[in-house]
Amino acid sequence: MTHAGHTWIALMFAVTISGCATGPLSCFHAPDPYSCLEPGSDEWWAERAQAPPGVRQRCHKGKMWPVRPRPTGEPQQFSHTYHSAHYWPLPYLCQDRQYIRDITEVQRANGWQQETTLFHRHFDENHMLSVPGQLHLTDILEITPDQYRTIHIQASYNAEIDSARVANVRNVVAQLTGGMEAVPVVIRQGRDYSRPASEVQTINDLYDSSIPTPRLGGGTGGGTAAATAIPTGP
Repeated sequence: MTHAGHTWIALMFAVTISGCATGPLSCFHAPDPYSCLEPGSDEWWAERAQAPPGVRQRCHKGKMWPVRPRPTGEPQQFSHTYHSAHYWPLPYLCQDRQYIRDITEVQRANGWQQETTLFHRHFDENHMLSVPGQLHLTDILEITPDQYRTIHIQASYNAEIDSARVANVRNVVAQLTGGMEAVPVVIRQGRDYSRPASEVQTINDLYDSSIPTPRLGGGTGGGTAAATAIPTGP
């Protein structure tokens, strides 16, 4: 068989498989029961392009084929099936990557929100910033990137206390920046999952004082040096 003959057979085979799926508008004689658009129009093809690829799940003799969840409805057109197979795993690979980027960005934003929060331990009994609170505020102004530079204050669920703390923080910000930088100060509902240094020191002191005797020395080579000699022979 000549090359032209092979080409003709291949063309007829493609037409047999695809039918009028990729043909002109005149090939579509009946309306599409799944769409209100005119079959063969550009809008109709664009609507068909949104269908997911792969085998459709159907019920046959009381069983679902295939068993695992799959899309239902009309299958893809032949040209769209070829397009999905040719460019796989695109565009789904891009969607998966963007999904991970979105999750990472949420975690990053939550982390910066936690780092830019002034908690109850950063204020004294007069609702003024303590020395650790002022140092933490300085870090927020100097280290935090611009897109996350918002000062959060842990909510006390008392309007007067919250207002006093917000006013004090704004005054300190004006002093630190010379009034040249406006940084948002907002109230945030949240918990403090850390402890102040004074509380940690108190816990360590209580732990050290509760160690029972005998206690190891400070490594000065005192009484522990005169240990019992180990015999070297019979």
